[in-house]
Amino acid sequence: MQAGSSQEPRTPDGVANERMAMRLALAGFLPFLALTLWLAGIDAAHPWRAMTILLLKGYGAVILSFLGGIRWGMATRDNDAATSRGLLLSVIPSLAGWVALALPDPHAFALLAAGFAGQGAWDQFAVNGGRAPDWFGRLRMRLTLLVVPAMIAAVWLTR
Repeated sequence: MQAGSSQEPRTPDGVANERMAMRLALAGFLPFLALTLWLAGIDAAHPWRAMTILLLKGYGAVILSFLGGIRWGMATRDNDAATSRGLLLSVIPSLAGWVALALPDPHAFALLAAGFAGQGAWDQFAVNGGRAPDWFGRLRMRLTLLVVPAMIAAVWLTR
């Protein structure tokens, strides 16, 4: 049975792992939410505005890099002809996050939004192809639908 099939066995450990992953992922969204709301609530002259933008941009870059690391792990699992391509592609999120740190604010957040959207789609393809469990697809879809709007809001708030 493939990992991404809809007939995955639902063991107690598997359900507990899925719940833990979802809790951790939602907790990981909280800095995006808090920083975006804070940015929306302060004016352009606020003394903490620049630090808020830097923290949001930096956190976005770190999390995008983390998602690339997940893809690295997926690529190494199979060790087949596609592994080299998967490894090569898995570093793109880290590089995109790094580049975002050097871009002017609205452009940085646009790149991060595109990176998170692309990563979410790529992860869904992995689930559909049986290279990741169904629950991972559900988790990634939820987070993508939360993080991308936060990054789009940051584009608007920093223009």
